Amino acid sequence: MDEVSRQPNLLRAILKDVWRNKQHFLLLVAAVVSAFCVVWTTHHTRMFVEQRESLMMSRDALNVEWRHLLIEQNALAEHSRVESIAKKRLDMHRPKIEEQVVITN
Repeated sequence: MDEVSRQPNLLRAILKDVWRNKQHFLLLVAAVVSAFCVVWTTHHTRMFVEQRESLMMSRDALNVEWRHLLIEQNALAEHSRVESIAKKRLDMHRPKIEEQVVITN
């Protein structure tokens, strides 16, 4: 039993050593915390960059669709097309001079 009691307790020895070198231990903890912060920040930065790229691609696709819709709208609103549809579907025609009435104040 004397031999067992003479052996130093490993945990107690580690704690004594850490207590004697407090500054070194605190620097180690600060370095580890800093490393985790760098990893966390890098991860979130990459996620935000990916999200930004996705949003920019969506924006570009919407801009292309908008341009196509404007072209289609302009094509559908052409005067000659409207006049042609009015004549064919609605049986409309330009009024003759005899049918025109001029209103004055």
